[in-house]
Amino acid sequence: MSEKHLQTGDALPPFGGKLRLFAMRFCPYAERSVLVLNAKNIPYDLVFINLDQKPEWIFNFSPRGAVPALEYEQGKGIFDSNVINVYLDEKYPEVPLQAADPLRRAQDKLIVENFSAAQSAYYTAAFNAQALQPSHLENYHKGLELLQKELETRGTKFLHGDQAGLVDYTLWPFLERFEALPLLGKSEYAIDKSKYVILLTYMESMKQVPAVKTYYLSADMHAKFTESRVKGDPNYNMLDSSAEVCCFRPRKKKE
Repeated sequence: MSEKHLQTGDALPPFGGKLRLFAMRFCPYAERSVLVLNAKNIPYDLVFINLDQKPEWIFNFSPRGAVPALEYEQGKGIFDSNVINVYLDEKYPEVPLQAADPLRRAQDKLIVENFSAAQSAYYTAAFNAQALQPSHLENYHKGLELLQKELETRGTKFLHGDQAGLVDYTLWPFLERFEALPLLGKSEYAIDKSKYVILLTYMESMKQVPAVKTYYLSADMHAKFTESRVKGDPNYNMLDSSAEVCCFRPRKKKE
């Protein structure tokens, strides 16, 4: 699969008769839908787009040009990862990813909602460090603590149970990226091994889930892309080139 991101002026690839997901390789929201498609073993095509120079046709599937967008029939699309993923789970029920119990489904949604402040803190720390406030760090670690407490309370390998489910695939893309923050000079955002034993065990288990393993990128990769974006020249196609991408040098923390 090519990692090339199509941009303004590029033609829409021919429709192949399968579901087609429009994404950006480093977007956590798009990754959510990739993981769900993988977990449900649904055949699909994946098209990456440049979010700074968007191809004109993406607006036919997503009015704001945002990803992910899912082409469920030729020329017809829906967008927003939450909308897409619930649709996929209900349309293709053979591998259910949501809890059967309505209360547990509600609780799973609350976990995701309560984690949103940690996600917001990540974005500020990674892409807008000059705007960081003490509350960002507090919200970040509060989110991690709440997630670890939930894992401890449930006592299962994954939040969904013995197998990863929609709640896990919804949270995972951000946890994957959190590990890049220390490489970006934000050591205070590290997920400490002594404090987050249960959470880190969970994260290692998630990395081995087949749906995740085939799409996972290392902290080094995420840090390298983040650096390019912060500099104003996001290297969308860094995985589709022969350039060396495995030796990212951590950014020195400013005193």
